[in-house]
Amino acid sequence: MPAREELNGALALTRQKDKEKGVEAIYIDILINEALLKEKKEKLKQKIDQALDRNDREAFMELSARLREVEKELNA
Repeated sequence: MPAREELNGALALTRQKDKEKGVEAIYIDILINEALLKEKKEKLKQKIDQALDRNDREAFMELSARLREVEKELNA
C-alpha cells in the first residue's frame, strides 16, 4: 500500500499548490485593481484642475463626486 500513500501525499501537495496559486491570483487582482484606481484618481484630479481653470462648476462638482467614490474604493 505504499503506492496509495504516495498518491495521497501527491494529491495533498497538488491541492496545496492549487490553493497557493489561487491566493496569488487574488493578490495579483488586488494589485492590478489598486493600480487602476490610482491611475483613475490621478486622471480625475487633472480633470478637476482643468474644470477649475475653466470655471466650470458643473464639471468640477461631477468630477469631485467621482473622485470621492474612487477614494472610497481605494480605502475600502
